[in-house]
Amino acid sequence: MLQRNLVITGFVGAGKTTIGRRLAARLGRPFLDFDEEIVRRAGRSIPEIFAREGEEAFRAMEAALCQEWSHPRGWVLATGGGTCVSPANRAALQAGGHLFFLYADLEEIARRLTGAADRPLLHLRPGETLLERLRELWQAREAAYREIPHWIDTRGRSPEEVVEEILQRYWLLEREGASK
Repeated sequence: MLQRNLVITGFVGAGKTTIGRRLAARLGRPFLDFDEEIVRRAGRSIPEIFAREGEEAFRAMEAALCQEWSHPRGWVLATGGGTCVSPANRAALQAGGHLFFLYADLEEIARRLTGAADRPLLHLRPGETLLERLRELWQAREAAYREIPHWIDTRGRSPEEVVEEILQRYWLLEREGASK
């Protein structure tokens, strides 16, 4: 029986790709970043997808990936920041894996994302600050994020410390699942 996928999700700028790659390396498992896979399959960047086809088309591509990865394969997956807002996407990913949410405070995320021009949902309105935009987006998504079972607080922690906590919790979940 294949081990369940280890799925990393979180708000924009939370470090999903960085942590996911490190987890995959530590586990000796393959890694898939959903945003990178969508770009590869579409043959264009996420901003181009949003501009040409709209957010709805991008979300449909995410949903298709979630369904594709709804079975255990033993991979480490990193979703986009909005992927798990959809209850169907959360359910699909949880069917095949253990879902971990990386939490960072909005001020830290704003520092990480200052100058990032490749994120369509962070385009600022005149007079709006990045922190204001992040707060608005967080408020729209927070209830959905609260449905994710395993939260990892990344505040003031190195990537190695975050990886270590996720691994300990993942192995415990895998042992519990094997004993059922």
